[in-house]
Amino acid sequence: MRKILIGLTVIVLIVVGFLVYVYANLDSIVKSTIEDAGTRVTQADVTVDKVKIETTQNTARITGLKIGNPTGFYSDYAFSLGDISVVIDGASLTSPVIHVEKVVIDAPAITYEVGDKTSNIATIQRNVESFISRVSGPAGENATKDAKEINQEQEGTRVVIDNVFINNGSVAISASFLGGKKLSTSLPDLHLKDIGRDNNGATPAQVAEEILSAINTAVIKSVSQLNMDGLMQGVGNLGKSLGEGGSGLKGGADAVGNAVKGLFGSDTSK
Repeated sequence: MRKILIGLTVIVLIVVGFLVYVYANLDSIVKSTIEDAGTRVTQADVTVDKVKIETTQNTARITGLKIGNPTGFYSDYAFSLGDISVVIDGASLTSPVIHVEKVVIDAPAITYEVGDKTSNIATIQRNVESFISRVSGPAGENATKDAKEINQEQEGTRVVIDNVFINNGSVAISASFLGGKKLSTSLPDLHLKDIGRDNNGATPAQVAEEILSAINTAVIKSVSQLNMDGLMQGVGNLGKSLGEGGSGLKGGADAVGNAVKGLFGSDTSK
């Protein structure tokens, strides 16, 4: 009996020690989880400057979250999500479905980079959709190792989000033939409601896909209103000043301009 009590005491101490460690390091644990899972789901480098969890207030704040570019794109990043604040219904934390009252993404900066018949934003969205497809169905039987690992980690994590607000955003268009030039415009404020409500909650990957889809549509709309002809003219003038290379650069600029205009219709359907 004494040995059993000693064994139980040791187990209790280990559990308590683990809980203390998790509580003391909660911010860094969440930060690492976002970076690791985000990178594998989007197939682009995801980094976070800081995470602050206020357990007594059921709030979280994420600053400096950046999503880099997938292979084949070269701008500094696709998304810099500024400041993200989250309000959670604390009573739901022990429930199968976590209830998130509000998510606010303030001052996101988005770089829309034109590639070969697509864009970086549409590519990231397709990567997320592909991940969801790989882990869906019976046991995710066709899933890759990374997809299976994330699916196992998140299989019990489902959320319903009442409101997602994306405010004060900006978007810039970039392409290799633009000679370092960019055109920038504001992103319309977005308000998404009831994410996951109709399906008994959504997985984090499904939440990301729905938000990315809304952002992608808004980005295409904003970029389509930019003065592309003026930008192409500016690049053409830059090419002329470079001498013999001018015609090639101008030709490349025209190609990019045509590609961008073509993407306005195609990317919105991705």
